[in-house]
Amino acid sequence: MSEKPYETLSERVNLFHVRVAQSHPRALKCGAGCSSCCHQHLSVVPLEWSRICEAVEALPGASREGLQERVKAGRADPRCPLLGDDERCLVYEARPMICRSHGLPIQIGSPPVRDVCPLNFTEGPDIETLDSELVLDVERINQMLGLMCTLAGSDPTARVDLFDGLSTLLNSPSE
Repeated sequence: MSEKPYETLSERVNLFHVRVAQSHPRALKCGAGCSSCCHQHLSVVPLEWSRICEAVEALPGASREGLQERVKAGRADPRCPLLGDDERCLVYEARPMICRSHGLPIQIGSPPVRDVCPLNFTEGPDIETLDSELVLDVERINQMLGLMCTLAGSDPTARVDLFDGLSTLLNSPSE
C-alpha cells in the first residue's frame, strides 16, 4: 500500500470494488465505457483537485485540446468535462472518490440509507439485505477526506467546482 493517505484510501476503495465484484460477479454491470454516472457536474476537495490538475497537465495534446473545447462549450452538456468522446474518463487514475464509488452499493446519511446504480444489482441480493461489509459507507469516506484536507492545511469543507477549476486551469472563461 502507498504511504500517502489519499493514495491509500484510493487503493482501498478500488479494492473494495474488486471485493464486491468477486462476491457478486454478475451484480456490477459497470465497466470501461459505462458512463451513466458521469452525466453530472461535480465538485471535489482540494486534495483531489491537485491530483486532477497533474493528470490534466499530463494529457496528450489531442486529449487536452478536446477537454479544452468541452470546457469552452460551457455547462450545457450535462456530462463531466473529463469524460472523453469514447465515454472513458480522461483522468481515470486520478478520479475523485465520488467517481471511485459510483456503481457500488453505498450507504449515506443519518439514518443511513442504501443506494446503488440502477444498472447494478438487478440480479442477486437486494442491497437492503446485502452484507454490510459490501456496502461502502460514504460518510466515513467523506470524514477521512476531511481529515486529510485538515492535515494538509486546507479547509475540510472547501470544494473546487470541477468545471470552474478546469476552466481556470485551461485558461478558458466558463459560462
